[in-house]
Amino acid sequence: MKNSIILFIILACCTFDMAAQSDASFRNYAHTSAVMSKGHYRYSLFSNMEYGLTDNITMTGHPIWLFLSPSIAAKWQLLKNNNYAISIYHGVACPTPILSLVARKGTGGFISPAFEIPFMLSLRNGIISTLNLTSDHQITGELGFEFALFNDALEPGSSIDLPIISPRNAIYYKNAGFNLALGLEGKMLGKFDYYSKAEIFLFPFKDEEYEVEYSNTNSYFER
Repeated sequence: MKNSIILFIILACCTFDMAAQSDASFRNYAHTSAVMSKGHYRYSLFSNMEYGLTDNITMTGHPIWLFLSPSIAAKWQLLKNNNYAISIYHGVACPTPILSLVARKGTGGFISPAFEIPFMLSLRNGIISTLNLTSDHQITGELGFEFALFNDALEPGSSIDLPIISPRNAIYYKNAGFNLALGLEGKMLGKFDYYSKAEIFLFPFKDEEYEVEYSNTNSYFER
């Protein structure tokens, strides 16, 4: 019975996602340079919700993770033609609720409860471009820069396991960094689509307190 309920929820969310999409050869799943038309939106359990403020500006945020790890961004499309589109994005995120949630003992605990997670923010800025390989296949490249705010009180020892579980959160220990991403998606057969993405997080700036405790930690993570 429990499995049936979970399956129903997943199917319902996917159905809502398809109903909210604009007409296209396939449904974009990933973070691309595409924006929604003014007043249009799409949402899904597995990807960010998008809402068109104007025909060139879209607001994005996950409908569920917004309560656990608040994050919202604005995407502004600078250029679009039949072959490619280019957009920039600016966003803000707060990891404090989710990091506090996993700061406990037992299952689901990735941070020792001895550490107190302070209120923190990160500001994300980037450029993203999507190229139409064919009418049914797209490739997207992204370059982003992110820096943390109010993270001075975050203790280095609380970072154990985080680079593996959530490499993006290393930004709060490294203060600033870059991310490079390359994604490919398209239509495979009938109603089946495919999506693949590789992403690298670079933290080239030195942080002596972090390096002393984790001298063997790389300055980059990938997923």
